[in-house]
Amino acid sequence: MQSTLKEEIIELLNTMLDSIRILEERNKNVQSVNDFLSTPWGMILLDANLMRIQFIGETASAIDKKTDKSLFIDYPNIPWKQIYSMRNFISHQYADIDPEMILVTLKKHIPPLKLTIKQIINDLSASGNNKI
Repeated sequence: MQSTLKEEIIELLNTMLDSIRILEERNKNVQSVNDFLSTPWGMILLDANLMRIQFIGETASAIDKKTDKSLFIDYPNIPWKQIYSMRNFISHQYADIDPEMILVTLKKHIPPLKLTIKQIINDLSASGNNKI
């Protein structure tokens, strides 16, 4: 990968990590879907979470395009296509969003995504990864 493209990809991955950290911090006390639905503040939090998840999906999709789909293929433990699909669902079918699905995403799927993004950054930083 060209140095400038590699730097751009690392920067995009870091913005994804920033969003993940924000999601973790904002949702550390969320235990159930009722935490989103029972108060106006919970609904605001749910909306904010959706924007962050949408951003993560959009950024992952942009990285996939910039790398001609050659980067994420090396990290099959993450369902990248589902991440892109979730972004599209949030964007185009907002009224149909299931808050339980968002809670599961936050608690079950975001932690391994965070670890994998860190691994990708480390791999790109440590090597002359010219595959991309």
